[in-house]
Amino acid sequence: MSKLGLWWVRWNGSDYESRMTVGNRKVTVEDFRERGFDRVVVLSGEGRGIKYSGPFYNSGYNDGREFARWVSNHIYGMPLYITIPFSRPEGFPRDQVQMPFEYSGANSYYKGWIDGVPSVDNTDPTGFYWSYESCLQTTSYDGAHVTKEFIQYMSNYIHSNGLELIWIPATRDRGVTYLREESFDGILNIGGYFDYVFIQPNYYQNSVCIEYINGHKQTFPYSYEKLVEKIRWFYEELPRNIKNPNTEISIEMEADRTILGIPCNCDNGHNCPENMKCDCNLEKCYEHCREHQPQKAIDYALDYVKALSDIGWKPSNLAYYFSTDFKVIDTLQEQCRRELNEPYV
Repeated sequence: MSKLGLWWVRWNGSDYESRMTVGNRKVTVEDFRERGFDRVVVLSGEGRGIKYSGPFYNSGYNDGREFARWVSNHIYGMPLYITIPFSRPEGFPRDQVQMPFEYSGANSYYKGWIDGVPSVDNTDPTGFYWSYESCLQTTSYDGAHVTKEFIQYMSNYIHSNGLELIWIPATRDRGVTYLREESFDGILNIGGYFDYVFIQPNYYQNSVCIEYINGHKQTFPYSYEKLVEKIRWFYEELPRNIKNPNTEISIEMEADRTILGIPCNCDNGHNCPENMKCDCNLEKCYEHCREHQPQKAIDYALDYVKALSDIGWKPSNLAYYFSTDFKVIDTLQEQCRRELNEPYV
């Protein structure tokens, strides 16, 4: 079984820097390996933390080459998936995503990035990670209006170069009845163009689950039973619906520093040092968990392990989001062995 860990980096205005820590020190590849990870996804969210020098092919090529050069100097000795940054720092797409990649690719930032990354001599990259998380993409409900053809041709281009393409889409508070509707869900439209799709259940983040019943939205508590129902759909139904037997479906295991009781201490979520979405109240801000209580956060994270066990699913590969501090993984590893008698990673 392969375990993919997310390695967060950011552009500081003059160079890239790693955001990963073990307590007060910077993480090394060996820290990932010691905790059971054997692949790394190098990313910065959907791209806001990646240098952007302008649209079109040449800018993408140069930006991708610069990013890959930094990665080759700092993250090596383990298979890597390199992000394809979807967003500019201010949030807009970096280039055209509303036409087939075949036609936009000739002068496309994204094609330039995909060419620039392997131009650096590095034997570790295994493929690319498509960083736009929206599972609504390619549907009329997504504001960026990414086309199915764009994803298809991007996938073909990456595969023609002997590399893999993975995706970690967010389902947020959407229940199974929503996920079954092709008009609402881009996973059904484009999931088959990826080698691996690690779906975010987002149970850790959301307290409600919205279902689409008889043409109307209905809201339910996002209970453990709803989590099991959602993951069971990923396991049993989704692989048949994406119509590509070579695409492997799995999930992302989700946790953050709420488990450690660490607040972001940010200004209404705008200046979070993690540069991640915050959940704020009047007193302090934690990262993603639906609760501000560390024990609750631990319980929600361990529910993912229990749900997989209850369903009888042992995915061949798993991706792990744990914010930027390995103490999150270490805490969950200890709790999981104590409470469930099995490893978290």
